[in-house]
Amino acid sequence: MRKKLFNILNNIYGVAMSISFFAGILPLIPFIYAMIVGGTTGEKISVFIKDEYYPWVIILGSIAIVVGLIAMYLGKLEALSLKNISTEEDEK
Repeated sequence: MRKKLFNILNNIYGVAMSISFFAGILPLIPFIYAMIVGGTTGEKISVFIKDEYYPWVIILGSIAIVVGLIAMYLGKLEALSLKNISTEEDEK
């Protein structure tokens, strides 16, 4: 049960982080357009992306990180400890 839940959460984490990554890159085109247009129109585009779009991307990324951490603990992975580094060096 624990392994199955780990796999499900790990897949959710991977998909959510991929979506978050591409959602973070997506506003590049409107920002470039806003720089070309300039003036108040460019400012409105940039402010809209900053105020309305990026908060949702940050929330999605935060949720993905929480899901990834839960998956890591369920899978008994110790990626953030020095214990793994010392055991890998001992095996060599």
